[in-house]
Parts: sequence; structure tokens; C-alpha cells
Amino acid sequence: MEPSNDHERELVRLIDERAISLGKLDYTAVPAVTVQLKFMMTRSDSEFLIAYLHWRMNNPIQNAEG
Repeated sequence: MEPSNDHERELVRLIDERAISLGKLDYTAVPAVTVQLKFMMTRSDSEFLIAYLHWRMNNPIQNAEG
């Protein structure tokens, strides 16, 4: 799942950082990510955030050892 603009790239970065630091994601990531944003989310941004979070939960980041 690829981001298509700067807002989506920032959402991906924040979700992926959270996934790496916590080792696991759930829907509590949504408010945690949105408070870190330096832009107002549009409906499209919100839809991407939910879709990417769901995708990332089903496609975890593999660590270098795994």
C-alpha cells in the first residue's frame, strides 16, 4: 500500500514508527497518530489512515532478525 501525497507519507511514517516502537498495532494508534500531525486531516486523509492501519496490522513490519 503506497502513499500518494505528502499527507499520506506522513501518516505512513507515524504508523510505521508506532509499529516498530510498540511491536504491534491496534486502533488506539488512530488518536495517537492524529495528535502528532502538523496538518488538518481531510476526509481522504482519514480514510487513508484507517486503510493503512488496517493494512499494516495485517502486514507487520519484519525486523532485521526475522
